[in-house]
This record gives sequence, structure tokens and C-alpha cells, in this order.
Amino acid sequence: MPTILLVRHGETDWNRSGQIMGARPVPLNQEGLAQAQRLASLLIGRPIRAIHSSPVARARQTAEILTAAVNVPVTIDRGLTEIGVGHWEGLYWKDLTDQIIRRDLYRKPHEARPPGGETLREVQARAIAAVERACASQPEGPLLFVSHADVLRTILAHYLKLDLATIRQVCISHAALTAIEVRGSLTDLLCLNYPPDPSIL
Repeated sequence: MPTILLVRHGETDWNRSGQIMGARPVPLNQEGLAQAQRLASLLIGRPIRAIHSSPVARARQTAEILTAAVNVPVTIDRGLTEIGVGHWEGLYWKDLTDQIIRRDLYRKPHEARPPGGETLREVQARAIAAVERACASQPEGPLLFVSHADVLRTILAHYLKLDLATIRQVCISHAALTAIEVRGSLTDLLCLNYPPDPSIL
């Protein structure tokens, strides 16, 4: 398989406020645009063969900024869509602190389902299918995937053979890059969450 590059979308105002976006078309804010531009500047001249993106607006917007740097088109794949949060869309995370389903989303990824939404295991199945479709159609890499934090965590969990409950502890910052190289049954983690969010240093 080619080298797989995983990128989370840039920041939105709803990320700052803690409002649950789901698939709503919330655009990048000024910081999110700057984050995507910073990552794009790091990718200029890199031999990226294709970019695949979630269809959700914030991911597409990030992908379009990156494609200008590497001069390859963006392919939209619904398998990379944000986790379906159903009736939680538009609510605030702080209002769900007592929701058993929220607490169980990582403790019981097979069965915890937001009302009208998806389990993390279902997200993982469609996300891995999207990655493997892309790799089969473009076996020479690297390939870049723009998606959402939880979707990217499920991809990492699959290839690194980690439990979905464990992978929740991995930080995936806005417009940060994680890279893996899959060699048969083995996967090397080449970099994680680069560049890191300056606020955590």
C-alpha cells in the first residue's frame, strides 16, 4: 500500500464554541484557514499522488487549500464523512455530559450510538473501505485523506491494531498531519499530529 497521510480539517467557530456540527456545512474560520495554509506550505513540492476528502464543507474547504499546494485534484468520498451524530447536531457537547451514550461512545464502540447516528465501529468500517478503495486505484503514493478527528482515529486504530477505546487518547489537531506506512500485516507510524497545536506546547 502507498504511504497514507491523514489530515483533520481546519478549525471552525463551532469547534471553539463546542457546538456539535455533524455534517452541517460550517465553514472554516480565519484560524482554520490559516491552519490549512500553514500545512499547505509544508506540502509544496511533496510527491502526493491524490487527495481524498470527506464531503463535509469544512473538510472540502481544507482539501481545496491543500490541492493548490500539491497540484492534484480532490476526490470526494462519503466513506470519510464525519461520524453521524443524528439528533445531537446543533447541540453543545457540554449539554451531553450526563448522556450515557456519550460516555460509552469509546468504552463500547460496537454499541454506543447517538440517537439517529452511527457507532464508531460503523464509522471505522466505511472509513477503512474508503482508504482501501483509494489505495487500490492509486497503488503508488503517498495518498492524502482529509477527514475528521474521530474518523481519522478509527483509521489509525485499524492499521495500528489498537482498540477504539485506546485510540481516543490520541490528539488529532486541526490541519495537522499524521502519516502511516502499511507493509503487509505491519504498519509504521511515521509521524503523528504534525505540526502540533502551538497552544499545547
